[in-house]
Amino acid sequence: MIFVNKVEHALRDLGAKIISFECKNVLPTWDFSFIGEGMEWPLRIQTYGWNIYELPAIYWRVKTPIWGWPHISLSGDVCISDREGLEYDPEDILGVLDWLLRKTVRMLEQNHSMPEIARKELFADELEGYLRNCGAKAVAIDEPLDTSKALYAEVELVKKGKMNLVYPVVRRINQGDTQITNCQQQRLGLVDLSIHQLPDLRSEWDVVWWNSFIERLSTSQRDIATSAKYRGLLLRVPNEYGYALFLLYWGVRPSKKGAIYFLQRQDRDYLIQRTGGEPSPRHAIVVGCGSVGSRVAEHLALSGIEKLTLVDGDTFSADNLGRHILGKQSISKPKVDELAQLFRERMPGIDVESKAMHVQPLLAKGALATADAIVLATGNSVLERSIVRRAFQEGWPSLIVSTSVEAGGLGGHAIAMRPGVRGCLDCLYIDPDTQQPLAGLRTALIAPDQRITRQLTGCGAFTPYSSIDATRTALMAAERVLANTPVYSRWAGEGTLAKAESIQPSDTYHALRAGRIAADLDSSVFAQPRCPCCGV
Repeated sequence: MIFVNKVEHALRDLGAKIISFECKNVLPTWDFSFIGEGMEWPLRIQTYGWNIYELPAIYWRVKTPIWGWPHISLSGDVCISDREGLEYDPEDILGVLDWLLRKTVRMLEQNHSMPEIARKELFADELEGYLRNCGAKAVAIDEPLDTSKALYAEVELVKKGKMNLVYPVVRRINQGDTQITNCQQQRLGLVDLSIHQLPDLRSEWDVVWWNSFIERLSTSQRDIATSAKYRGLLLRVPNEYGYALFLLYWGVRPSKKGAIYFLQRQDRDYLIQRTGGEPSPRHAIVVGCGSVGSRVAEHLALSGIEKLTLVDGDTFSADNLGRHILGKQSISKPKVDELAQLFRERMPGIDVESKAMHVQPLLAKGALATADAIVLATGNSVLERSIVRRAFQEGWPSLIVSTSVEAGGLGGHAIAMRPGVRGCLDCLYIDPDTQQPLAGLRTALIAPDQRITRQLTGCGAFTPYSSIDATRTALMAAERVLANTPVYSRWAGEGTLAKAESIQPSDTYHALRAGRIAADLDSSVFAQPRCPCCGV
C-alpha cells in the first residue's frame, strides 16, 4: 500500500482527479482525469508491479476504439516514448508521473488541434504498428515488392476446434515462387490508395466495412478490388518511410468477410535499413569456414554484403559444436552448404554460393581474382601466404584479410592487405633488423617453440580457444572488410586459459596488453623493404 499511496499522492499533487483503482495480475491501475490546456482528458496509468522500474503505461480512456490518431493504439495506449535508452530515477515517482502526464497531454492536444487530414497523414507512418497492436495477423513477404509481377498468397488449411473445421491461414506473400509445402497458391490484387480512403481498421472486417471501403475507391481501384480472380487484396498506403503494406484476405468464400494481415517485410534492403546500414554491392569470398571464418561470413551477410562465396571442403563434426555457429542438425554435412542455407534464412535475398572443396582448384582457375574482398581463415599460414603472393603478383583488385585466433584466449589477428599497396602477410615473417625470413609470425602473441595443440582422443589435435575468442577475432576481420582499407588489427586478451594450459605469451603480447604498441597498424608501418611479395 505504500507504493499505491505514493502514486496517488503524486497524481493529486499534479492536479489529477482519481476515479478508481484496481489491481489484476500484479498490474496496479488508476483511472483519473487530468486537465491540460483547457481540456479535461480521461486517462489511465498502469504500472508493472509495485514500482516504476519500467516506465508506466498510460492510456487515453475512450468508449470507442481509436483510429487515425498518431502514437495511439486501438486500446488508447499512448506511445510517448519507445522506452529505449530512457533514463530516469525510479524513486522519483512525482517527477516521472509529471513528465509522463505532461508529455501525454501535450501529444493529445496537438493531435486534437490538428486538421483531420494532416492527422491521418501522420498516422499513415504508424499504420503497420497499429494493425499489429490491434491483433491483426502477421504474414511474411521476403522479397521487394515488384508491381510488374503477379502476387500470390501461400495459404495453409488449418483444422481448429472440436469439429475440426478447416480455416485458411495466409503464411507468406510471394510473386510466383512458392516455398512453403502443403500450401495453396492463391492470387492477390494490389491497390495503391491513400490513408483517407480507409475506414477504421481492426483485425477483421465484415460486409458493412467492405461496402464502406468500396465506396471510397476510384473506378480503377474498385475494378481490382472486386475482380473475381483475386482471393484478397494487398493494400499499399504511402507514408514518410515509403509505404505501409497490409492484406485483406477472404479466400475462396464469395462473401466479403475475412481477416487483416500486416506484412512482416523480410527482404534484404529493408532488413539492412533496420540495422542503420546500407546494402553493399560487393562480393566477398571467405576461405575457411571454421569457428572464425563462419562468424566473419555471418557478420558480412548481416551487414549488407550483396554476394558471399564460401569455400571449405570440410564436413561439420560434433567436435565443432563448442565454438561454431552451426548446430547438431549440420553434423556430417558440408559446412559451406549448411552455412549458405543459414545465411539465406537470416538475410533473405542475399546471394550465397557454397564451394564444398579445397581452395587450390579455385585458385588454379583464377576464381578468387575478381572478388572485392577475400577473407583467409584457414589456419594455414603457408597456404595463405601463397594466395597473397599470387594476388600481389597478378594485381588482384581485392582487399585480402588474413585472420587467425591464438590459443588460450591470448588474442587474434586480422591483417588487411591490398595488392599494389606496401604491407602484406609475408612482411610479418621478416626480421625488421636483418631483413631475413623468420620461421613464424613475428607479431605472434605466443612465445615460440611451444606445443599449443591438444588432444582428447589420441588423435585429431585441436587448438584450445573459446567461441568468444573466435567471435572477437571474426568481428575484427569483418570490420576490416567493411572498412575496405589495408590495416593490421589485433587484440590481446587476459589469457586465462593460456595460463591454465602453461602456454607462455610473447613479448608482443605483453607490449600489446600494456599499451606500449598499437592495436592497429597501417600497412606501411609493418611493410618490409625486402619483402618478396609486396616489395618487388
